[in-house]
Amino acid sequence: MDSKGNNSASIASTPVPRSPFPTILNFRDIESFEKVSSSEVPEHIQQGKKHDAKVRELASEAEPESPIAPTKVPGICYRDISLNGRSYEKKLLKRLRYASLALIALMALGHRTEAIKILGKEVIQPRGLVGQATDAIDSSGLELKQVLSLLADAENYPVYFHCTSGKDRTGLVALILLMILDVPCDIISVDYMASEGELLSERKFRIQELQAMGLSDDFANCPPRWVMDVHEHIIRTYGNFQSYLDRIGVDEALRHGIRSNILE
Repeated sequence: MDSKGNNSASIASTPVPRSPFPTILNFRDIESFEKVSSSEVPEHIQQGKKHDAKVRELASEAEPESPIAPTKVPGICYRDISLNGRSYEKKLLKRLRYASLALIALMALGHRTEAIKILGKEVIQPRGLVGQATDAIDSSGLELKQVLSLLADAENYPVYFHCTSGKDRTGLVALILLMILDVPCDIISVDYMASEGELLSERKFRIQELQAMGLSDDFANCPPRWVMDVHEHIIRTYGNFQSYLDRIGVDEALRHGIRSNILE
């Protein structure tokens, strides 16, 4: 059963909205969850297609700010919000055991890659993808509120949010957002599971990145119970979803703004 009492047996037959931008890996239009059976194309998608050629032209001219920074397209407003903020990092560091001194020494000497590998192997790997998400739920409320506040402001639309792999931190924001929109958890789960196939073309590269961080190949997957387990953690820890939103400062006014911007 899902959060609204619906039978999860309908998962296999629930359609996943098709991306209007086939060149963007694992793209989703949140608004389309309310229009799965509709032939209407949202206005912002129409405008996105109309200006696609211009955006590509601008992107080809843009220069990264650093060798590892993503290209930023002129004319687009960017907001960098990391769910792996200070509170999240402190939570991970508290779980370090014998490796903590080595980690501190490596960070102090500037060996960040080696330090990240220790953190990945000793802390993140045992937690798994579900633990990684629930740690963010518990520790990154401030950052989640910042994201949701942007989505509550109509002046910011259209909005495109993403992370490195496009399924973990992005998946968590999408889960919280879709729960605010009262989308059943079984439908959210179908969408999350679709990410594994959507990202298949770069799976080999992702696995290499994960291994360099001390993580196993499993972190490139989408666990079947990820959505349900994260949802259950919220209910078990905070009583209900609304209480969690209140705790992180996402009040009814912000929730109403999000619903109005996406559903109306």
